[in-house]
Amino acid sequence: MPEASLQLEHLNIPARDPEGLAVWYAQTFGLTAKAHVARGPGVLLAFVRGEPVNRSEFHIGLRVPSHAVLKEWAAKFGTEITPGGEFDTTRTLDPDGNCIEIYCKSEAK
Repeated sequence: MPEASLQLEHLNIPARDPEGLAVWYAQTFGLTAKAHVARGPGVLLAFVRGEPVNRSEFHIGLRVPSHAVLKEWAAKFGTEITPGGEFDTTRTLDPDGNCIEIYCKSEAK
């Protein structure tokens, strides 16, 4: 099989209110909402009507450029930063209970 150049283009995520959740992501993360889609540079989240996944291992990962920015997000959500071997993270939930992980390269590296 030839080597493939892959880039994750978007995620389709079940939501009770796809349009409302797109607006929440737009307002929370500085994205643009149009109908059931929230988008911005490097981000395209499409919400489809359905029951949320509600699985603890499922999460949306958003990488930020620095630990200073990660601290700002943790303060905004009132969450702690969890140090890791490669990445430091903070997690919060969206209105449907989907986990959002915001992360950056670990300061320990």
